[in-house]
Amino acid sequence: MASDVAFGIVGGGMIGAVQAAAIEQITGAKLVAVCGRDEARTAEFAAKFGCTAYTDYERFLHHPGLQIVNICTPSGTHAELGIRAAEAGKHVLTEKPIETNLEKADALIAACDRAGVKLGVIFQSRFLPAVQRIKQAIDEGRLGKLMVGDALVKWYRAPEYYAPGTWRGTLKMDGGGALINQAIHTVDLLRWMMGPAESAFAMKAALRYPHIEAEDTLVGTVKFQNGALGVIQATTSAKPGFKRRLEISGERGTVILDGDAISVWAIDGEDANLGEAEQLTDGSANPAAISNEGHRRQIEDMMQAVIENRGPMIDGREGRKSLELVVALYAAANEGKLVTLN
Repeated sequence: MASDVAFGIVGGGMIGAVQAAAIEQITGAKLVAVCGRDEARTAEFAAKFGCTAYTDYERFLHHPGLQIVNICTPSGTHAELGIRAAEAGKHVLTEKPIETNLEKADALIAACDRAGVKLGVIFQSRFLPAVQRIKQAIDEGRLGKLMVGDALVKWYRAPEYYAPGTWRGTLKMDGGGALINQAIHTVDLLRWMMGPAESAFAMKAALRYPHIEAEDTLVGTVKFQNGALGVIQATTSAKPGFKRRLEISGERGTVILDGDAISVWAIDGEDANLGEAEQLTDGSANPAAISNEGHRRQIEDMMQAVIENRGPMIDGREGRKSLELVVALYAAANEGKLVTLN
């Protein structure tokens, strides 16, 4: 249909397939192109999802009618690919994290601003009904003054995930390990709900997989600007892997998110109505096990942002906020001291 919004995916791996399947489910969205380095693999992806295959990124960017480029490549390539897409006049939707460091993130944001295109960053957990219910309660002041906020991500990755020669666990392409790759979704929720961080401290190690550059285990503490305190645990070393957990406590009560469902709703004067359970994104033991429903919701929001000429729910500046906290935690762990955020 002439009214369809045309998407193109760069990166034909696991997360690219998740996004492609999500696009198929959105009325008015059409996947028209995919770009990857491996010609055979990219052709197979294109055949599966009914789009055109490219191995040349410039040719991909000039595919007729292409409007939104979905970046599903290693984290350390997001800025380079996103900047080139913006310069070609395409809107950009990049997987998390926005980049591996703040300098590259800022360069991508600036390039999209200059080109007048929209930039979105995938943090699909924000679109979950349980998450939005907790956020609404906080925003309405129903928890009262916030006291403690914890993000606990005790996941597991099998040895082949960090096999030699892969980009995972490398500082250049992954930006770190369990914190920036696996836990950043829950760190993003923590930062979104608790507000800006004032300072952070952390310790990290490669305990299960000592051959990787980055950490498979990190524990950190955070002081937020509102005075609240928090704990962050990020691992890919906790076998067999457990649902992520987000705990928010205020002066009037506590709410807890287990996986994608509320397990505790204990607020003064409110019924303990946990709502309808919805487990969509559990990658605790297997990254291929995640649902595409959260992606579907966020990609649809990006599509509507283009149609309505508004900002996406999670734009580049919003997507940068969790990276800022991650960078501070890494600096604290590397330097062995408390780090103050700007």
